[in-house]
Amino acid sequence: MRTERFCALSLVGALLCGCEASTSIDFASAGYAQADQIMLAVEGVDLLDDGGSEHELDSDADSSFDALDYSNTDTLQLVDGTDVAQGRYTGLRLRFSNEGSALYTSDGAAYPIDIGSNLTFADMDMDLDEGESGSRLVIFEPRFSLQASTTTDGHYTLTPVLRVVHPDRAASITGSVDDELVRSSACRQSRTLGSGVAVYAFVGANVTPQDYQRSSGASPVAAADVKTGDDGASFYYDFPYLTAGTYTLAVTCNADSENPGRNDGLGFLAQSSVTVEENESQTVNLAE
Repeated sequence: MRTERFCALSLVGALLCGCEASTSIDFASAGYAQADQIMLAVEGVDLLDDGGSEHELDSDADSSFDALDYSNTDTLQLVDGTDVAQGRYTGLRLRFSNEGSALYTSDGAAYPIDIGSNLTFADMDMDLDEGESGSRLVIFEPRFSLQASTTTDGHYTLTPVLRVVHPDRAASITGSVDDELVRSSACRQSRTLGSGVAVYAFVGANVTPQDYQRSSGASPVAAADVKTGDDGASFYYDFPYLTAGTYTLAVTCNADSENPGRNDGLGFLAQSSVTVEENESQTVNLAE
């Protein structure tokens, strides 16, 4: 991206027109057991400064990519050392393209993804001084971002829910989910073992868990699929990238019914609260 283009977008703040810093942005995704692939095309990254001005950065990513390839600990570089104006940035938004965006299920079915309108900025805090380089990791939450289109049959609508963390300060939480809980009739509901089981993370201690709703400030901030261990009998979850803080973790067995555009009334069978510091990894085992 040309420096002149970036600075032209910063006319509101004279101090934000030096183009004397740089930034790198990487991408990661939470898991989404209901899909085999989620192909996305990211054309660019928009940053919001503390004066309210928006700054467009071009993406280095090749055309479309499978977001689920980056749902473990691998990341995809979207922006590599691009020049930006010195100053404080408080929001980040990805610019997606409809072209090349689609959801594929394990049976080979393909569902085109349409990008929603009026996409919002995810909160971030990046303060760059002259000559400084800053990096951030943006995490995509597909379970809270995708829903069946209400206007076009066979399509999905993407209204991206993103989190932004400092890659050198991220915390992590992992743990087991009690196998008796997962195998119980209340959880299994005559389905394949493990279907729909996920752990939701809420900001704060002892939060009353609920499903994700765009209009609710009490919605979860992250979701992790519950996976089967190598022994075929145990179950575990993993949040590899979280901002330091206090969280309530809650297990639902109906995450496959999540629709971010409505109140789904998902039930939760176990929960626990935990505080995690920067660069810290906590283990929280969940049971009824």
